[in-house]
This record gives sequence, structure tokens and C-alpha cells, in this order.
Amino acid sequence: MRLLLAVLALVGLAGVFLGVLTIIQGAREAPFRFENYGGPGPMLGGLVLTAVSLYLLRNWSRLESGSRETHRR
Repeated sequence: MRLLLAVLALVGLAGVFLGVLTIIQGAREAPFRFENYGGPGPMLGGLVLTAVSLYLLRNWSRLESGSRETHRR
């Protein structure tokens, strides 16, 4: 599970990178308008995915041990 969370964090970082590239490419081709560069969606999605994945990756052992204690009762 930890490997999956690490892969999801990397996918999130890739989303941020692709969002920045999309914005830069759109800014070079045409004058600024909201429609011409795709907006900040990939960057925001990548940041959320990265943050959640890193949080779970860091706290996975604590969450897993808490789950075992709950099921034992």
C-alpha cells in the first residue's frame, strides 16, 4: 500500500508539471484569455493528490495499527 501511495504522489507531481507546461504553452501562443490555456485544474488536482498521498504515506502505520485495535474490540 505504501508503494501505491508513493506512486500516487508522483502522479500528482506530474499533474502539477503538466499544468505548468499547459499554462506556459498557452501564454506563448495567444494573448491571455481564460479559455486559451486550460485553467489551473491540473495543477490544483496534482497538489491535492500529492498532499493526500504524502499524508497517508507518512501516517499509514499509525492508521493501520488503529484499525487493528478497533477490530479487536
